[in-house]
Amino acid sequence: MRYEIKKSDISSFVEDCKPLLSSVLYPFYVMDLEGSIVFSNEAVQELTGYERHRNYQRNFVSFIEEEEIDKTIEHINHVLKGEKKSLQTRIRNRNGHVIDVTTLSIPVIVDGVILGICGYITSVLNENNFSHSSTWNWDTIFTGIKRVDRIVVDFTKRKKAEEKLTFLAFHDFLTGLPNRRKLDHELHKTLNEAKEKKKKVGVIFLDLDRFKYINDSLGHKMGDKVLQVIANRLKGSLGSDDTISRQGGDEFVILLNNVNTKEDLHEAAARINGIIAEPIVLLGHEYVLSASIGMSIFPDHGYEAEGLIQKADQAMYLAKESGVGIQSYELGMAKSLSRKLLLEQYLHKAIEKNELYLVYQPIVDVYGKQVIGVEALLRWEHPVLGSIPPGEFIQIAEESDLIIKLSNWVLETACRQRKTWADMNLPPFYVSINVPARQIHLESFLETVKDTLERYQLSANLLKIEITERTAMTNVQQTLNTIKELQDNGVDIILDDFGIGYSSISYLVQYPFNTIKIDKSFIEGLENKNQRSVCRTLVAMGRNLGMNVVAEGVEELEQYQFLCSIGCHNMQGYYFSRPASVEMVDLFFTTEQKVLQGKFK
Repeated sequence: MRYEIKKSDISSFVEDCKPLLSSVLYPFYVMDLEGSIVFSNEAVQELTGYERHRNYQRNFVSFIEEEEIDKTIEHINHVLKGEKKSLQTRIRNRNGHVIDVTTLSIPVIVDGVILGICGYITSVLNENNFSHSSTWNWDTIFTGIKRVDRIVVDFTKRKKAEEKLTFLAFHDFLTGLPNRRKLDHELHKTLNEAKEKKKKVGVIFLDLDRFKYINDSLGHKMGDKVLQVIANRLKGSLGSDDTISRQGGDEFVILLNNVNTKEDLHEAAARINGIIAEPIVLLGHEYVLSASIGMSIFPDHGYEAEGLIQKADQAMYLAKESGVGIQSYELGMAKSLSRKLLLEQYLHKAIEKNELYLVYQPIVDVYGKQVIGVEALLRWEHPVLGSIPPGEFIQIAEESDLIIKLSNWVLETACRQRKTWADMNLPPFYVSINVPARQIHLESFLETVKDTLERYQLSANLLKIEITERTAMTNVQQTLNTIKELQDNGVDIILDDFGIGYSSISYLVQYPFNTIKIDKSFIEGLENKNQRSVCRTLVAMGRNLGMNVVAEGVEELEQYQFLCSIGCHNMQGYYFSRPASVEMVDLFFTTEQKVLQGKFK
């Protein structure tokens, strides 16, 4: 069967060939000359987490990790010259997971004219699932559509396409504003000119107040519209020599060239605040937003681009904390910021700067004298502040949307590491991760877990999810449904910190927990007779309900011996091992088990 193209445009190509394109089993897409995805099948949508809507064609740049953009654009430019090429790159899906992928791209050529690019994309981890003949079968899609006798390169269209791709590399796809890369380039150029001409340069860092409530109450589509409205207003208020950049989320940075005094900077900030405060109509209702604005000025507050942005950022946080709205940077301001706000500020960038890592504490079966699992524990090492206690930064994350980002990172990192251990042929053991209430209550959580396990080709029984009593008692029916769905997919749920709540016993029989962890507060002070009685009761309760019981916080030989005497044979704590680095975990599984030698008495 031959598909004939009615006219030379990519939309017609997709329309006429849709039955054939839709039948492709692996992740398959079509993009136009400007890099917008005009067709994607369900496999691509599953991989990326994004669906393609008729009125919103997402550009490929929005998927690519920032450091991969340059080489990806170079790849696209080669394909637009008529070449067939493959590329290994990294993409970030909707849930924040970074995926290593291989892309094969072939130009769409109709009547000798390149209209766009067709390609398929596979996760590097799943490449073995495709037969070696997949590429040849994929090629036949095009020969079945139209035999290519010659290639006529439309230089005008290709030039425009290259210009568009270059634009996308340096601009935010949602608002069209310069992105961080473009701002960094412009700021360095402006500062060099300012040094020569002895001029001042102003930097404004603004963050929309309570923007997440727009997303939470009206949805992300309305949130995107708000960002576009604000971006257009700000663009219209700036001079031709000024630059406004979207940094991500609801953060913007503005570079002001024509600043003579600090007063000029304050006036500009006040004008911007007034522009943002103008009502926005959404779904028939007016909404009024405000912003927290921080400012720094060259050369008064520094000579380097990164330092000026950081100081404006610090001033913005102080403006938000104090409620003044607008704040200029002042010497020693970092000391004025509360530690909590400083940590929140730094935590936003901790993942991107590779400051977070996981350590793993073994969970031991003392009867079998072996490690049956490890609990993944999140740690943060800041280059200036040093090691930040988990109890401190996790609480800060829970008070903002950061907890979702951190939790996704932990899931991704733990599964990737478990895959590495599987490839090392270590004995079977599970990895458990702690999941907060806000994460487990997301409708997308189940799919996120399933997708991550699938990408790393992990059996579901190698991952266990720990939730606290407080999480279990929050939105009980929804939590119960999620737990059952996870267990139906083979993922076991552990009730952490058991015994410290007040309503857990009445619900314990309703929840399908296979494992409970007795909180370490019951293990401490076992020299007290009443403490021993409570601990004995909790162990007996769990066992009578047919659950595995793990005692946390086992640090001393006497605690170990008492727990053995009451039938608790799964334990975790410093007595066996402190949380260990990735490199040390394999030592738990050596034949000699040197790390645990002498612990089983």
